Amino acid sequence: MTPMTYLAIGFAAVMFGIDKSLASGAGLLSVATLTAVMPAHQASGLTLLMAICADWSAIWAYRGNVSVKSLVRLIPFVIVGICGGIAFLYVADNTAMRRTIGVILAIFVGMYFLNLIRKRLSGNTEVPTKKSPEETDGVSDAERGGKAAAFSWLKRIVCGVLAGFTTMVANAAGPVTAIFFLSENLPVIRFLGTTAWFYLIVNLIKLPISIHLGMITWAGFLSMAWTIPLIIVTVMIGRAIASHVSQEVFTKLIYVLSVFAVIKLLI
Repeated sequence: MTPMTYLAIGFAAVMFGIDKSLASGAGLLSVATLTAVMPAHQASGLTLLMAICADWSAIWAYRGNVSVKSLVRLIPFVIVGICGGIAFLYVADNTAMRRTIGVILAIFVGMYFLNLIRKRLSGNTEVPTKKSPEETDGVSDAERGGKAAAFSWLKRIVCGVLAGFTTMVANAAGPVTAIFFLSENLPVIRFLGTTAWFYLIVNLIKLPISIHLGMITWAGFLSMAWTIPLIIVTVMIGRAIASHVSQEVFTKLIYVLSVFAVIKLLI
């Protein structure tokens, strides 16, 4: 590999460490960077190894904070999505996989900026008032409860399958799982601990599959092994400075850079 490739691997490792400790979304830039400098299958394998290392570091940082109930709700549907991702990887060549990763990342980056616009616009609107009993259109509590339960199941299915597919193909399930776990109304620390455990469980499920598909090789592991201390140090530094920097500004910067990376993948 060329010095530029090693530089890209090091940069990707730092981004994964930042993703787990400081600015969620940095992992998208990591995936895009590696896919731009090496075959997509190899890039996906390397990012999986980096993600597992970062997951362990994050679990240590947020140890003791996990919602098992939330994990149980989502993981079965994630496995379904992973199976779909495996089927895709069997038939996709590097070009198709590269373009697919680009499209997946483009969707997530677009969702982020659309959410920013929505928040900005909603800040100028009045907060809706609670409806009176006469304004509920005669909908009973049981009917509302039934609709809420149906929506809850739909949310689990959609988020789970999408997360499974995107994590298998591009190691980029972060935005989807964030939407689900945020909707679970978990406290911040428990949210971070739960997502760390979720990623580790899913990535360990993917590990033997990725090895079987030839995405992870001994040579590939050796090419990124030197980044393991770098990832751990980045996670620790990120945790230390998290309360002293503007995460909102940093996250916006990450997504702006991701736009350029996605364009490179799609052209």
